[in-house]
Amino acid sequence: MKILDKYITKYFILPFLYCLLVFIVLYVIIDLFGRLDEILKQNIHIPVLLEYYASMIPLIILQTAPVASLISVIYVLGALNKYGEITAMRAAGISIYRILMPFVYIGLAITILVFALSEKILPQSMRKSESIKENYIDNAGANKAFNKKSIFNIALYGKNNRLIFIDNFNPTSNTATGITILEQDKEDNVAMKINAHEARWVGEKWFFSDILMYRLDDKGMVVGLPEFFQEKILSMEKPKDLISKGTNYEYMSFLDLRNYIKNFSKTSPKLITRLNVDLHQKISLPFASLVVILIGAGFALKTRQRGKTTALFGIGMSIVIGFIYYAFMASCIALGKSGALPAFLSAHLANITFGLIGTILIRN
Repeated sequence: MKILDKYITKYFILPFLYCLLVFIVLYVIIDLFGRLDEILKQNIHIPVLLEYYASMIPLIILQTAPVASLISVIYVLGALNKYGEITAMRAAGISIYRILMPFVYIGLAITILVFALSEKILPQSMRKSESIKENYIDNAGANKAFNKKSIFNIALYGKNNRLIFIDNFNPTSNTATGITILEQDKEDNVAMKINAHEARWVGEKWFFSDILMYRLDDKGMVVGLPEFFQEKILSMEKPKDLISKGTNYEYMSFLDLRNYIKNFSKTSPKLITRLNVDLHQKISLPFASLVVILIGAGFALKTRQRGKTTALFGIGMSIVIGFIYYAFMASCIALGKSGALPAFLSAHLANITFGLIGTILIRN
């Protein structure tokens, strides 16, 4: 049986790697032509572009591995059906479950590799790509302001055990509005609450305006009278830290995001709901490759294509299945972040549903 496993695995790996390579090349070409005007205007050097797109490869693999797995399993099983190899295996007494076991093992291996990629490599690579994008691609020049849109709903765990919430941040003028800062004690109880209408980054300092400061006891009750300041210099993370640490939750590792949620556990229920969905997605997304292999195998075993239509049929079926799967997953995630579904269910429902459908198709 080991010979059969090696044969199927070798047959699967080549189209899988080929699909990943095609997706990477397509992404680079499309993104490069989309930014061509900026690249030529700013005279960005080729080594910088190579470093930028190299740092994007882990993200591309993470997002396209399920599609590559789906195309590969449908293509391989379609080809085995085309040449009657599955019939020969069944005639030799090999069950359909045993024939599909190599695909399951491959799906589990891809799941583990994708999870390791998202935990160990993706956070660092995305920080590098964001840095290159900020300093070279989106920057119109070293001495000019950034041409960026406003960023909404920033939340981050800052220095000195502080929680920082910002409604709107404009990177062009380095101005934040709608600021709330919660300073916590050693037991993570909120000891002070600072509300400010606006803060401006001038000369390496934050100038806050229209400030209201409350001191709180261990039970969260206001102690004494609140203090009001029309303008005051307060410490807060630098603008680049607000952008990098306060917005890119999806690129954090599982442990970092879990600790991040723990820091915000006593504040902003809506934010916690969204972050919990993102946390469960860290587990559900790597399993997408295994799920689509199951459902792709179920469909491929029921259809026999002859002649040169095998590859085209496999690609067409993969597009349809992939579209339905990702549309269903996106709907579940949206319902979870709105609070209509529990975080665990919203992140895993697509995998559970399509995994069951694939299992039923294989059994029948």
